Amino acid sequence: MSEAEARPVRRRVRLIGFWGTAESDHLPHPAALVDPGWDEAERHQVAGYLEDGQIAAEWMGVSRCRLCDRPNGSRDLTDGVYLWPEGLAHYVVEHAVRLPAEFVEHVEVSLQALEDLERDSSWWRENAART
Repeated sequence: MSEAEARPVRRRVRLIGFWGTAESDHLPHPAALVDPGWDEAERHQVAGYLEDGQIAAEWMGVSRCRLCDRPNGSRDLTDGVYLWPEGLAHYVVEHAVRLPAEFVEHVEVSLQALEDLERDSSWWRENAART
């Protein structure tokens, strides 16, 4: 195997829900994205998706909500396409922080794709019978 083949392929994920700081003032502040008119059912669907992300990293300390100061986690989560802080679901549900339409559509498409999966239990039945 060549060195190039041995190196892992680097993938890129899109960041969402990371807030501006003195060091990164180019990022938004969550207060600028609050939308009390955002449909509650859609917010809960998006928040559920965010809560089910895979752990991408864990950090020392705990992040706090920029709007209510609640402890908000210490992990980054991902679905392989987007990367977000663990507490992003809190912002969506509790503060109606609206996420970009592109991300909301991504959530809807991803969840629909899971619902549309054809389920095949033959492997499971065959292997369970052998035990």
